[in-house]
Amino acid sequence: MSFSRPYTSNKGGEMKRNWMKGILYCILWYTSIFSGFISLLCPLLPLLFIRPCLYRRLTELVFAMWEMYPVVLMEVLFGTKIIVSGDEILPGESSLLVMNHRTRLDWNFLWGAMFYASRRPSHRLKFVLKAPIRHTPGPGWVMQMAGFLYIHRNWNYDQALLGRLLDYLRDIQHAYQVLIFPEGTDLTECSIKKSNAFADSHKLEHYKRVLHPKTTGFTYLTTKMRENDQLDAIYDLSVGYPGALPQSELDVMKGIFPEEVHFFVKRYSTETIPRNESELKDWLNSIWKQKEQRLSEFYTHRTFTPDDEKPGNYKGHFCTTNALYLALIFWTSLVMITLYSLCMYTAVQVWTLFHCVVFITLSFTSEGIQQLEVSWFRLKYKQHIKYSKHN
Repeated sequence: MSFSRPYTSNKGGEMKRNWMKGILYCILWYTSIFSGFISLLCPLLPLLFIRPCLYRRLTELVFAMWEMYPVVLMEVLFGTKIIVSGDEILPGESSLLVMNHRTRLDWNFLWGAMFYASRRPSHRLKFVLKAPIRHTPGPGWVMQMAGFLYIHRNWNYDQALLGRLLDYLRDIQHAYQVLIFPEGTDLTECSIKKSNAFADSHKLEHYKRVLHPKTTGFTYLTTKMRENDQLDAIYDLSVGYPGALPQSELDVMKGIFPEEVHFFVKRYSTETIPRNESELKDWLNSIWKQKEQRLSEFYTHRTFTPDDEKPGNYKGHFCTTNALYLALIFWTSLVMITLYSLCMYTAVQVWTLFHCVVFITLSFTSEGIQQLEVSWFRLKYKQHIKYSKHN
């Protein structure tokens, strides 16, 4: 199996155009996040202390609105097609999503899968991410406000953080979806060697298309969400790239975007999922074994559903919708308005500086504003929570 990027161009003009489009994509992607943070999310912060439940709903609404922007940018600038097949993702459920991690940029294309695979109203997806990401100016702060879950690779500590936030979402009766990459890292020659070494030590077979999954985080989240009565289903997502493959952020800047990104979605109702921890681990391993086979077939047929085997719920590729075009207009306009205001108005500069200082301080002195949100809610509604648990 080759990991070289299947993208070559001997034409200097084409490479220059791709660089220009890639840099434009990165600029619009970043400035849209920062503009949303300054102009839309920071004004919501007082609600965190006054009406925490409303704050949670509105911040996630803003984030869900933004998720459409990278999708339409990919489609307009690069002609990338997001092709989804399999089961529909039901946004009203509280669910756990597991997905193979083919490239560092999988999360960027996942927004398209969630947009095309979910019915409206929008989903409330949260990633499990490495803790240092929360320090990233702009994106890290927005993900804190959106309630993403950060971990430190110290399981005793991480378990307490995860449980605290999940209990909070239960207490405010808030439906949500959590995405984890059980493999822990993306697929590279180095990671496959490590995965195969693990397989040898545990007498398991070697994989080529996926890595052997880590089961600790998965079993904890499944068990905890089920205990909180907030696990309606587990969704298994398989992602495949039949053509060009951006492996890193530098590739995005170069304008190396896939012509197509394929997703296959399989829904497992909570009633069909084991309860015992060891059985849960075996269940996840069996899902990954199926995923290895599915992806092997995908790279043979270049589709998850060959024309003569399309199931009844096959979705396929959707044309760019009016909603995506509206997102393009809205967020691009917001970027221009925010940048103009930052250049022209002292009040906006002070507002921006103040909130940047607040989030830098919170990021380095605490676990982020999402944990402050939990602490404040428990302090403010302490008696109510105790009463609810007692009854």
